[in-house]
Amino acid sequence: MTWPADAPAFLLGVATSGHQVDGDQPPAHNDWTAWEHAGRTREPSGAAVRHWQRFPQDLALFRQIGANAYRFSLEWSRLEPAPGEYDDEALAHYQEMTEACRVHGLEPLVTVSHFTLPPWLTHGWLSPEAPARFAALAGRMAAALDPVRFWCTINEPNVLALMGYVEGQWPPGQHRPGTAAGVLWAQLRAHRAAYRAMKQVRPAIWVGIAHHLVHFRPARATPGDRAAAWTADRIFNQWPIRRAGPQDFLGVNYYAPRWVSPATLANPSLVGPVPGPTTAMGWSVDPDGFRQTLVRLGRRGQPLLVTENGIATDDEAARGAYIAQHRAALEQARAAGADVRGYFYWSGLDNFEWAEGYRPHFGLIAVNRDTQERTVKPGAAAFTDWARAIRPDAPPPPPR
Repeated sequence: MTWPADAPAFLLGVATSGHQVDGDQPPAHNDWTAWEHAGRTREPSGAAVRHWQRFPQDLALFRQIGANAYRFSLEWSRLEPAPGEYDDEALAHYQEMTEACRVHGLEPLVTVSHFTLPPWLTHGWLSPEAPARFAALAGRMAAALDPVRFWCTINEPNVLALMGYVEGQWPPGQHRPGTAAGVLWAQLRAHRAAYRAMKQVRPAIWVGIAHHLVHFRPARATPGDRAAAWTADRIFNQWPIRRAGPQDFLGVNYYAPRWVSPATLANPSLVGPVPGPTTAMGWSVDPDGFRQTLVRLGRRGQPLLVTENGIATDDEAARGAYIAQHRAALEQARAAGADVRGYFYWSGLDNFEWAEGYRPHFGLIAVNRDTQERTVKPGAAAFTDWARAIRPDAPPPPPR
């Protein structure tokens, strides 16, 4: 694959997903709104941060802090509210968004499916028609959103399978590991079908999956714990990548390591030791695990895009340090031979973090949900510093 000649040599962007920022979705809009209104989350998403209406302002802010790219997702339920029936107004909205990205100097990277599913897909990814339906949607979007040259078909298929069908914290709330394996495989088959459909209409676009990668470490230096870490890595990290089929790039969503023992491997709901500083999500901060993950993936010989990486915190010094540390880790991985061509910070805006509601604050930009006022956070200065190192004409960093 040839990198688009006029695309930034390195994509430095921010990421969001539709359900987490758009807002004002009716109770039965998708499987997540139904889940929220059944009281299964800390709070419903509600108005979110009204990105659906305010995206021009938000894109200008992303550019202001130095981004040259923006990753966002489509909402399947908006585009196809009934099987085979597409909504022209929703499509026009996404066309307007992609064109606005260009106006603001942002290379769009579009995710077709970021967890939420339409209610008419009655068995979710296990519906027999799911791969074909998803491929039809993806092919249609690839043709319609012509300015978009970078695509993720599906976001974190392993996380959806784990959280929805093993831990039961996401819809449909099951505890059936055998079913989880089937859900993961169904998503990978859907990616394969979508990849073919998208390439048929636009052969030059770059298409991949946003994989969630965990750096598994043995909880203790025992043979059992080392074997558990090796097994977790094979199942959660390596198997989805190897069985996904064709990908023009590997999308890497990386947040934290996990310390594993036979007990935590048998029951993922058990949390092992988490040494060192932690985030508001209770995750360890370990940039060297990020470096090691990129170096190992780089040995596959494919281009890598870091499609998500970020910290949930209200400590802006910690946010700035996190970005600087992971920037250094990424540059070390590139020096070691990993072909990393982009980095997207999660998230551009404080948003609805699924079962956790609005409590975790990942954003580079704060949102007052009463007034919808946006404020660039001091920690964003580290992101802008990175942008200025890549692009000398980037704006000065915001006040620290």
